[in-house]
Amino acid sequence: MTGPRTGPAYDPAALARRARAQLLPEHYDFIAGGAGEERALRENEDAFARLALLPRVLRGGPGSGTRVTVLGREWPAPIFVSPTAFHRLAHPDGELATARAAAATGTPLVTGMAATTAVADVVAAARARDPEAVVWFQLYLQPEHEVTAELVRRAERAGCSALVVTVDSPVFGSRTRDLRNGFHDLPPTLAAENMRDLPGAAPGGTRDIAMWPAGWDDLRRLRDLTDLPLVLKGVLHPADARTAVEQGVDALLVSNHGGRQLDAAPAAVEALPAVADAVAGRIPVLVDGGVRRGTDIALALALGAVAAGVGRPVLWALATGGEDGVTELLSTLRADFAQVLALCGGHRPGDLTADQVVARGFPYRRPKGEPAW
Repeated sequence: MTGPRTGPAYDPAALARRARAQLLPEHYDFIAGGAGEERALRENEDAFARLALLPRVLRGGPGSGTRVTVLGREWPAPIFVSPTAFHRLAHPDGELATARAAAATGTPLVTGMAATTAVADVVAAARARDPEAVVWFQLYLQPEHEVTAELVRRAERAGCSALVVTVDSPVFGSRTRDLRNGFHDLPPTLAAENMRDLPGAAPGGTRDIAMWPAGWDDLRRLRDLTDLPLVLKGVLHPADARTAVEQGVDALLVSNHGGRQLDAAPAAVEALPAVADAVAGRIPVLVDGGVRRGTDIALALALGAVAAGVGRPVLWALATGGEDGVTELLSTLRADFAQVLALCGGHRPGDLTADQVVARGFPYRRPKGEPAW
């Protein structure tokens, strides 16, 4: 017996290979690469592969769906597009195509501070497809407060509904592939457009994005600047998670920066349970890093996240199919997650629980202190 065909087959590794054939080698390596020996990069995916889902059965009941509520907004599925830089390296339409595809599928988009399209244009492209499209702006706090303030004002004017403050980058990670390729700057026709015409820049010119050791005081100054929700991205240690809650942060995004900063960092999904425990439901916890399939999204939710972000696959889809490619990717991931949810005995994302996650291998040994089923 064969089941109905619900959509195109999705092979994330094949998608990456097709993108590699489309892109200049140094551009592919910039997107694909990580820090150091790329252990954190590999572990993001490998950690998901070491986990299995224990399905529940005979849990019939009316109604089912994939909707979740995050920061007061209902999302069609617990999936969002994580911030990634320089989409126009992947496709001439760049962030505009990504924004249109995300809006068309109802997928929230976090547009990067290092985007090759200004935030106002990204939001406009998304809202042209869906006036209610959710777009958040990624923000690196800058040493000059007036620069940070101007970036915040631009995000507010554009209509972004949250700031995703990336806090894992006191210095740049050592990107081995970029060093090998001598890739240190964008082609002359491209620029980080959000950094144009900022205080201290020449008229019409751009500034570099500064990586520096910001502190909690700087975060408090940001809080005084804006009423937008603050999502702290790059939190891995539970003590930092507790401090963030105490400081009034609105949500956390567990992330190791796609393996591009500290190569010794754990996989994001490995850090997730301790952060979720520290937060104890007081604010939403999201996660990104290595998310490739519906099973990864389900595992993330079972371990305490309310939604999971996808990064590099969006750029692979953009490189190989432009806007249509990203639309297909996001639609396929949503359908894949819905199927996994049903196969796990869930009706809604919140039905996935930590007791359904086990390490692969036989026999399964219940951890000490865990209650018997």
